[in-house]
Amino acid sequence: MAKRRLIVGDIHASYEKLMDVLEKARFSSSDVLYSVGDIADRGDKVTETLDFLMSLDNFRPVLGNHDGWLESYLYTGKIDSSWYMHNGGDVTVNAIKKKDHDWLLQLKSWLSNFPLIRIESDAIIVHGGIPNGYNEKQISNIAERGRPHPLVKIFSYDDFMDFSQDEEEDYDYLEEFFWDRDYLYSAMYDAGIKTALLRLQRKARPLDTLKTIWIGHTPLPDCRPFISRKYHLVAIDTGSYRGKLTLVDMDSHEYWQS
Repeated sequence: MAKRRLIVGDIHASYEKLMDVLEKARFSSSDVLYSVGDIADRGDKVTETLDFLMSLDNFRPVLGNHDGWLESYLYTGKIDSSWYMHNGGDVTVNAIKKKDHDWLLQLKSWLSNFPLIRIESDAIIVHGGIPNGYNEKQISNIAERGRPHPLVKIFSYDDFMDFSQDEEEDYDYLEEFFWDRDYLYSAMYDAGIKTALLRLQRKARPLDTLKTIWIGHTPLPDCRPFISRKYHLVAIDTGSYRGKLTLVDMDSHEYWQS
């Protein structure tokens, strides 16, 4: 079987759904599996999901905000209250506390290799979207430069006292790439989905690129991938935790859902 490039939406520890879509696609070791990020949290199979993905040789993710929260916890021992109380971080923290020290070190090292942006010959893969004001060259430069480890800074008052303004701004502008939703909502509004205007904060222009932009982060209302040719966009977060998990062939755009 020829090598395929498959990309999966936000998994959120939905292990059974991940196994389901991979089986439907007849996933094999010759395939490359990309991810738009957000692997853990919310679902009840955190360690099973992490163990499986860490075992893959051809897994190519990008960092989602949930991955960033987890990485920061592993580096600092600090827990972001929003992550823990409202975004499923409690499930992840309680699950990984049962694992031994070596496993936690392996997880920390693995997450540290997640890029913020992944550039392929025909694709830009990023968790959230393309923030306003960036062009393709700038995005490529950010991808080549790499990112801080951890990327998500969990601040206390003392942290602010020792953290320079330049460093703070460096974190902030990088985090835009996994928080951005305006790029998707602008594309949806342009496609006639008027409800997107209710969530749109600032209208984004289409990126001038020949590459396809693959994103997750924002659960889509009808649990189906959203495609915008004008915005060169394919959005594939179909709400795995309460909705469906989506897996897409990046070349044919055939997709499978749990």
